[in-house]
Amino acid sequence: MSSLSPPSLAVPSTGSATGNPRNKTALKPGRSLMDWVKLGHSGADLAGTKGTLLDVTPQELAKHSKRNDAWMALKGKVYNVTPYMEFHPGGEEELMRGAGQDATHLFNEVHKWVNFEGMLQKCLVGRLVESRPFFLKPSFLPLGRSSSKTHNATEQKNSLSVPNTNAQTVSSTRSPLVSPLTPSPLPSPKYDWFQTHTVINLAVYTRWKHMTRERVVVLKREAVVKVVCYIQDMVYVVHLELDKAVSHEFEVRVGGSVGKVDILLQKQETGVRWSRVGKTLPGHGEHLKGKDMEIEYVECTLVRREAITHNTSLLVLQVPEQTHLPVPVGYHVYLRSPSKEIVKPYTPVASALSLTSQEEPGRHIHLFIKVYSDGALTPILDALPVSSTIEVSLPQGTFSHDQLTAATTTASHLVLLAAGTGLTPMVKLMLPALRNKKNVHLLLFNKTENDIPWKQEFENLVEESSSLLKVSHVLSEGSSSWTGLRGRIDKTLLEKLLPENSQQQTTYLCLCGPTEFTKLGISLLGDLGYSSDACHAFLG
Repeated sequence: MSSLSPPSLAVPSTGSATGNPRNKTALKPGRSLMDWVKLGHSGADLAGTKGTLLDVTPQELAKHSKRNDAWMALKGKVYNVTPYMEFHPGGEEELMRGAGQDATHLFNEVHKWVNFEGMLQKCLVGRLVESRPFFLKPSFLPLGRSSSKTHNATEQKNSLSVPNTNAQTVSSTRSPLVSPLTPSPLPSPKYDWFQTHTVINLAVYTRWKHMTRERVVVLKREAVVKVVCYIQDMVYVVHLELDKAVSHEFEVRVGGSVGKVDILLQKQETGVRWSRVGKTLPGHGEHLKGKDMEIEYVECTLVRREAITHNTSLLVLQVPEQTHLPVPVGYHVYLRSPSKEIVKPYTPVASALSLTSQEEPGRHIHLFIKVYSDGALTPILDALPVSSTIEVSLPQGTFSHDQLTAATTTASHLVLLAAGTGLTPMVKLMLPALRNKKNVHLLLFNKTENDIPWKQEFENLVEESSSLLKVSHVLSEGSSSWTGLRGRIDKTLLEKLLPENSQQQTTYLCLCGPTEFTKLGISLLGDLGYSSDACHAFLG
């Protein structure tokens, strides 16, 4: 992908974590998502193949790289994206970057969460192959299905065996259309199990001393247990069907110089010795890049909705019983609509803007959302009744432990530049920095006074932090009575507000907001001499 930043500030592009649908190009009238859905149901031959599916070689694919004739390969399937050009929220230029080639890598970097198979199903040309193309029967490549057989899980010690079971669990079997996994550059974690008269202990030696409970997800459904450990930018999976019954409750412990993770399960039959822990299930023992992990969903319940401003709300989601689902700082989750056709990323915020109030991680997810009347998902979320369920993914993200350490521990000053709902990743970043007695400056950009979220709560946090926190509100359309800062992000404003960067005083900066805001901010920080090591941008 081409860099969104100047050479002096090569900040990597990541998926939008704000759930802000305004990170896109303005579309012409009649080119909305619903208009595209209607066109797909009109019977028009959007693929241009008259219903015939083809085998397409890379050489043939490369011939279709023009704006009026654009094919693109995604995860082994070839689509004619020409009719989709004017409907693409990111604009035609962005879509053309993948024309005439396998764009899977580009797609995964920016739009991994998008259900492209549903979006482009009427544009399917065929599959990408290396051999000579030939015509296929229309039934050869059914969408959304795979003929691949479930791979055998690696057999482990302690009498773990490959399953031959129909146990109800979420399979992590990978489709043959998915790009090959990225090999791990880190030592592979080790798994073992132990028992006492009352407890089964599933132990993972992550070999990473910075491991915390916030980086361990546990999904338990009766006898099936899945543990996902987030180790730097890698994930390690333990997936088992237990040999005997255990209680619903479990405990997650993390500690030791090797980053040992213990999942403590209570035996239902105390005093009974297990000869084996159970059977391995698909995905057990996988150690792969987090970006290569299949997106997996759990059903969470909306337990509270609180209006924050005239068009923003706080949604509090409760995770299912027998589930530990924390979201690491700087990570996001995907929400999927009941129809499963719409998926959007959102970054959770803290349960409270307070240095003393810390909710136990893993039981609730707090989401700050802005409702757009023409949005794809937010009107659905806004209308969702309390006690309803919504599908939430396991955490995704690229914000590393080194970046978190630089932002909250190493640097003397943390500067957070946020526009609108770009505030969301900043909330969980500022709190640990303030607890570490760091100076934090939040520059929050909005249109009007009515758009400012949690104004009083931020004022209370300034007082609680003994003024270590400074909050600057910048309004582009402030009223005549507004006495604060006015305008938009620019070099003059940043020169005035940013702290001096020196050997005695180091600064770490984070940016998040609509794409144009973030791209401009990156460029301005580069002009001001900040390096990529001193910045992180949450880009859409």
